[in-house]
Amino acid sequence: MTEFLSVIHSNPHWIFIALGGILLIIELLGTAGYSLWSGISAFIVGVIAWIIPLSWPILWLLFAIFTLATAYIWWLWLKKQGSDKAGKGTLNQPQKELIGIKTVVVEPIKNGYGRVKIKDGTWSANCDEDLAIGQQVEVIAADGLMLTVIKTN
Repeated sequence: MTEFLSVIHSNPHWIFIALGGILLIIELLGTAGYSLWSGISAFIVGVIAWIIPLSWPILWLLFAIFTLATAYIWWLWLKKQGSDKAGKGTLNQPQKELIGIKTVVVEPIKNGYGRVKIKDGTWSANCDEDLAIGQQVEVIAADGLMLTVIKTN
């Protein structure tokens, strides 16, 4: 056992390279990037430890710094990628993306209810006024599978 501990103590680079491999395998199981940057950081620290002999506390400090730095850079990149979509609040609500679409009535809206055509399907719609088939409308709200529309000219 003491021989094993002395091998680990004298070769810390293998510990960090193995840790990087384990974290990258965990990432393959679907952690959405959280283990990716820790795994890459562990590999970087392993390479540094291979080239420059450093003490364990310094290596763990480097690992923490690299993990925080890479995660922060990843967060900035994600924020930049999603900046044009920020504020819509449409997570798990794809029907909210239908707001603003101009379409036509395919089933007359009577007593506030009918159907409109969007792409290759039809949606239930409600409106404050009765509308005939073919009337141009615009989607102004979506509540579940019910769209609220208004007449356009």
